[in-house]
Amino acid sequence: MRLLALSSVLLLSTTALHVAQAQPEGRSAGGALEEVVVTAQRREQFLQLTPVAVTALSETQIEDLLITTTQDVAKAVPNLQLIPVTANPSAFQVGLRGGSEQTGGLIVSEPVVSIYVDDVYRARLQGANAQLTDVERIEVLRGPQGTLYGRNAYSGAIKLVTRTPGPDDRWFNAGIGFGSFGDTTVRGSIGGPLNEQLGGSIAFLYRDQSDGWIYNRALDRRIGEEENLAFRTKLAWQGDTWSVVGSFDFGDDRNDGYIPVMINYVDGPPGTTYESRRSTRQTAPVAGFDEYLNQTPIESRGETKTWGLSLDLSREFGDVTFRSITAYREIDDYFRWDLTGGFQVGPDTFLPGFDRQSDASADQYSQEFQLLGTALDGRVDWIGGLFLFGESGEQVFTDAGIFFIPVTGSPFVPLPLFEQRIDTRSIAVFSQASYRLNDRLSVTGGLRYTRDKKEFVATIAPPTSVAVDLDETFDAWTPKLGLEYEFNNQLFGYVSVSRGFKAGGFNGLDRNPAVLATAYRPQFSWSYEAGLKADWADGRLRTNATVFLNRLSDLQQVASAPGGAFPVQNVGDARLLGVELEVSAVPVDGLRLFANLGYMNDDYRSLNPGAAAFTAGAVGLPLVSDWTAQIGGVYEQPVGEWSLRIGGDYRYVDDYFVNVQNNLEIDGYGRLDGFIALRSRDETWELALEGRNLTNDASYVSGALIDALTILKPRTYMLSLRYRR
Repeated sequence: MRLLALSSVLLLSTTALHVAQAQPEGRSAGGALEEVVVTAQRREQFLQLTPVAVTALSETQIEDLLITTTQDVAKAVPNLQLIPVTANPSAFQVGLRGGSEQTGGLIVSEPVVSIYVDDVYRARLQGANAQLTDVERIEVLRGPQGTLYGRNAYSGAIKLVTRTPGPDDRWFNAGIGFGSFGDTTVRGSIGGPLNEQLGGSIAFLYRDQSDGWIYNRALDRRIGEEENLAFRTKLAWQGDTWSVVGSFDFGDDRNDGYIPVMINYVDGPPGTTYESRRSTRQTAPVAGFDEYLNQTPIESRGETKTWGLSLDLSREFGDVTFRSITAYREIDDYFRWDLTGGFQVGPDTFLPGFDRQSDASADQYSQEFQLLGTALDGRVDWIGGLFLFGESGEQVFTDAGIFFIPVTGSPFVPLPLFEQRIDTRSIAVFSQASYRLNDRLSVTGGLRYTRDKKEFVATIAPPTSVAVDLDETFDAWTPKLGLEYEFNNQLFGYVSVSRGFKAGGFNGLDRNPAVLATAYRPQFSWSYEAGLKADWADGRLRTNATVFLNRLSDLQQVASAPGGAFPVQNVGDARLLGVELEVSAVPVDGLRLFANLGYMNDDYRSLNPGAAAFTAGAVGLPLVSDWTAQIGGVYEQPVGEWSLRIGGDYRYVDDYFVNVQNNLEIDGYGRLDGFIALRSRDETWELALEGRNLTNDASYVSGALIDALTILKPRTYMLSLRYRR
């Protein structure tokens, strides 16, 4: 019913505003929606003329949607899932258009959606859930981006673009906020010219959530504290034909780690299925903490430190531009948790069920060269490039003295120590060109070749005492072909076919020697997509619609196995049909409305007999919801020397399976966020009261076990004061 209501509101909003026929010259009008410029195809283009499914968020939209972390981006993007992972809050699981990665806390894991910050590829999901500061634009590209973004852009790409100082750009921003659970946030940014050609900037954020929000019965206190520090500095030099941007960033996240909450089920008669039992899900009866309860005696913890350097250099040679992007990054990541949430074995006695510690580190370098330009009197836009990448990482799991699942009458068995190291070297060459056949019709073709070489060394300590040393190479061609047609100044359509590729890899979370010594194969996808982007009503209404068919082969999925093992398996082939709709409107001055709707229908075309999905009789892919939806708006009204701003948005996520066996399904849930703010007419000062999860929904979103689930935060508030100049 909630989904039907959301869909009805979305369709009614679109119908009511879809009124104008004659359109002015150009793609927007005064008082209408702003024209958005994106770099989804590695060059500046209007969003409405870009033949890719792109969600683009400006700095204002990021603020109005209360997007403060990378994970928050999912609320604004149809069919995108970014949810907590069973490691610590600095990482997340990702799912988009049938591709998913659920073990982001592993050094061997790689995302299916590539993540870029200022065009620098981030290989690790550890640390990917960063606190956002001084971000001026976010672009989320949906569908395989195998040609221009290549490595691990199997299902799409997330691009964060931070503010770059220029010789004519000067600013100073500062803010402080106080919120629920002792949350104090201080942020600031300053930038401007250092001379006629050189600009510099510094941005920082410090956040301290000093109180927990989950009650631990064993420790008799609240847990869930977080402390975050982020810093970035940039220098940008602009000459007549040269431009150089250097950047340094640092992040330090400390928290209470991954905290599952305890779930009980009311069992039915023998043979009752999990599907029929999950409606009886409830938590242990502790007054005031019914949904937010943990009972492990261990002190869970998470720490993630990252830092990086980058140099972005470009030189113009007439109609040709040369660009070089050089970067180096390091990450140190630690977590400790009890995956089961703990067991109560007496009135005041609690035992851990699966207490694991992980200590990981990685360093990466990347070098990308690009040549881009125009030819044939501007009828051809082309780009070619070379991408080099290297990464070395190691991870140590310590489970000594920790007990897995207790069995009555049997002694607890300690799990052994497990170490692993992986080295990756990747090289890719790519090119893409668009040719305008006439003033309205264009054809686009692209091709990329990627070669990944991976070396994996792992050791299981006594009593098993197994060591493996593996060396594998994976390569693939990923083409793209598209046709674009500009019907008029306000209507643009395209069709495309593209291939996605994610290299094979190694099992870094399995103590079975046979599994540990076996590499899993690459996964591929062919995506067939058609899109229609339109501006209506004198530029006051924008509708971007996409329909796609994905054929996925050799899907890599994480399975669960006895003994606490989670091997990655190539489970088989699948098909996924989807629709996405994004709507934004300015029906009257001062009011902006927005909505998005995503639909996916998935099924397995074949399953490998040895896969856990086959044995379990799985019918659906993990992290695929039939429906996702968001609707919201922002209203601004002058009040004397101030402006009153009121905004909010509601996001709904339909049911989805957590794991490949389909024995744990998450119920659909919704989250309502909103704010009310007073802003000075010159936009210098702003006082805002923000609220997240205003309906106080208990949103379970993931979990490794059916009786210990991941839950999102309850209702929270924050009062913020901001200054901009």
